[in-house]
Amino acid sequence: MSREENAKLEVLLKFLEYTKEGQYSPIEESSLLYARMKEETNIVELNEEEYYYSIS
Repeated sequence: MSREENAKLEVLLKFLEYTKEGQYSPIEESSLLYARMKEETNIVELNEEEYYYSIS
């Protein structure tokens, strides 16, 4: 296990320990059936010139 994976595991275990002690909201049993997914955001940057017009 890599150092990063080990650190993530420690954070998760500490969170679960705190949750068990009641420091966080209880976990609903029904939510354990669903998979957790990472959110991905695609940002598209267009390099178009902007033109501003005015009437004088």
